Amino acid sequence: MFRTLPRLAPAALIALSCLMTPAAASAQEQLASNTLIAPVGLLPDAVNRATLLPAAPPLAAAEAPSPFAATRAAEADFSTVRRPALLPALYAATVALQALDAHSTLKGLRSGAVEANPLMTGVAGNPTALLAVKASAAAGTIYFAEKLWKRNRVAAIVLMAAVNGVTAAVVAHNYKVASQLR
Repeated sequence: MFRTLPRLAPAALIALSCLMTPAAASAQEQLASNTLIAPVGLLPDAVNRATLLPAAPPLAAAEAPSPFAATRAAEADFSTVRRPALLPALYAATVALQALDAHSTLKGLRSGAVEANPLMTGVAGNPTALLAVKASAAAGTIYFAEKLWKRNRVAAIVLMAAVNGVTAAVVAHNYKVASQLR
């Protein structure tokens, strides 16, 4: 079973990203529409389409914008922009790669390898501590990418792709070392 796990990981990542993407997009589309729509026929027409947030009144031509309007316009505001489908897939890949990193580390240690990361030597021998650190790393990475996405969408995607690439290289190296020591 452990020999086939590295071969199944890419297929699992693709399947997981396909499963997560439509649901996330569907929920975001409902939030972006700014209306609550009940199934047709269950509520009267007046209640069937209730506005969640009132629309901002349009500015009259004679009204001058405040001095702060230019500052707010210059800031990036992605609150109304839909999240790209790639980002949740990268989040899922981060979680899966961190789990594979924990598995490959434990497999390598059981085969006689030594943890090369000096920050992880204290927790590498304890599976519970290792899983807690890996779960924290995945959650922290996703948290910071979400914060970054609100300011710079491209940087968030680049960050997640870079973290996933490095983690994938570490996982591949760990499995290679473990297989050589058997």
